[in-house]
Amino acid sequence: MTGTLSEFEMRHSVSSNALVPLDKVSPLHNITVLDLTRLLPGATATAYLAQHGAEVIKIEQPGEGDYARRLNPEVFRRTNAGKKSLSLNLKHPRGCDLLMQLALNADVLIESFRPGTMARLGLSYDVLHDLNPRLIYASLTGYGQTGPYAGLAGHDVNYLALGGVLHLNLPSIPGIQIADLAGGAMQAVIAILLAIIQRSNTGLGQHLDISMLAGVQSFLTVPLAEYHAHGHEPQAREEVLSGRYACYNIYEASDGRWLAVGALEPKFWAELCRRLDCADLIPLQFSEGDTRTAVKERLAAIFRSRTAQEWFELLGPYDCCVTPVRTISEVAAELNETHCPLPPPELGEHTAAILSGCGIGDAEIDRLKNAGVIA
Repeated sequence: MTGTLSEFEMRHSVSSNALVPLDKVSPLHNITVLDLTRLLPGATATAYLAQHGAEVIKIEQPGEGDYARRLNPEVFRRTNAGKKSLSLNLKHPRGCDLLMQLALNADVLIESFRPGTMARLGLSYDVLHDLNPRLIYASLTGYGQTGPYAGLAGHDVNYLALGGVLHLNLPSIPGIQIADLAGGAMQAVIAILLAIIQRSNTGLGQHLDISMLAGVQSFLTVPLAEYHAHGHEPQAREEVLSGRYACYNIYEASDGRWLAVGALEPKFWAELCRRLDCADLIPLQFSEGDTRTAVKERLAAIFRSRTAQEWFELLGPYDCCVTPVRTISEVAAELNETHCPLPPPELGEHTAAILSGCGIGDAEIDRLKNAGVIA
């Protein structure tokens, strides 16, 4: 599992080029995004937009800026590469005036404050829409702009909990931020891109209400189907796709590493059984009771006879759907991490240049600095 990649792994390795536009194509090269978000969800969303050519202007409070700069500099680097930083005090009336000026020519504004914050600053969707009817205004929050939870504080684990996803993983917490990334960032990107397409037809922007709670609830297709079909509460390790059967499970190898088996379709299960010299198990794929337990134990005993790497070498070339469970360090080595070619901006690095582009002279920029509006 460590060291040099095998010939089979090299033929099937992941290309980091899949994460960036092909041949310098930039479909969003004419899109300007004002990013008022902090931490992971919003920064990830705008990072995807920046990777595909959008000009992303990160609006940060003077002094501290995005909390991620201090809390996790490496995460900040990964989610803010290639953006511009404008240090702007939105608690100062002149700072809000400058944001309005920027919004006049922007395509997208994304914010992640609690509902009502932007309105109290005089920067609500209605205000900015009147200034720029083409502006797409995305509000990314944990629980949405309305409803019983709208004002609650929360983080990834809370959205997963209220959304029903955490129940399927108890007593563990998932090792990645599913709500922040898939329920928030990805949903925001999809909504923004759809709004850009619609604007090309109507000429108008719109207000996007993106809730991470709603985002994770949209992932419950299979558990909800099981619940409505059978009337029972789905349980971890007891559903078809969470380890109920031997054909879709994880197994420990002789070296303490793990293998993932996804031989769900009968043809894959049959191929796996033949390769493991246990063809008698083919008709028992979805057996229940003691037989189900016995099939799982038989496969577990077989997989304990070799290392994970040896099994991958033996089974990988065939349609058995068997792969090793890789560590983060192994994945990092294979990806080669070439998808962050640009550094993140220093706090306020582009403030003067952006304001100059809006027609604000050097003397006024100096006055704004002295007044604490910018830094």
